[in-house]
Amino acid sequence: MLFSFITKWAIKRQLKRRQSDGFCPFGGAKRLVLMAQGKDVQSLLPGIQEMVRAGIDVTLVIDTHRKDKVSVEVPGCSPILVLQTCWLLKRPTRTFLRNFDDNDGDVLIDVSISKSLPLLYLAVRSRSIFKIGVPKGESNPFNLQILLPESSPRGGVAEDGDTGVGRSKPNAGELLQSALFYWKKIGVKENNL
Repeated sequence: MLFSFITKWAIKRQLKRRQSDGFCPFGGAKRLVLMAQGKDVQSLLPGIQEMVRAGIDVTLVIDTHRKDKVSVEVPGCSPILVLQTCWLLKRPTRTFLRNFDDNDGDVLIDVSISKSLPLLYLAVRSRSIFKIGVPKGESNPFNLQILLPESSPRGGVAEDGDTGVGRSKPNAGELLQSALFYWKKIGVKENNL
């Protein structure tokens, strides 16, 4: 984490390059890269099964803490890449990047809620045509952004009278379901035009 500013600089430099403005419809995607944090893997299973039933190959990239082991088997995900980072730069290792590049897909979905510098680096580096994710500050490589609800909208009361009390941020599984829903809706609108 000592030189993480170098990774932040590399992300900003890559974001200045022209990012893909393309779109890949849900039915046209062959391979999808799904990035998540290790604690959220169980909540992603219904969304992953939906993609597998649609004939999409899923590569799962998991960001875990150094000591955590991911012992869950995810049917339909091949391969499952556990993020390996260089502790000094807070960036994925060269070996991991080669493996990631070999398994890059048509679409990338990042459902990590908290900011992870290595996952953001991968999202920017990915050659995916269409990227979906939660914006994380200024560095935003996503074509379709999933916005998290505020805990207290507009001074505490929403237009429908909801105070937002008791509402929590969605988990990664709910974010994946939202991403899939809107991705499919965009595809339907594209076909109707």
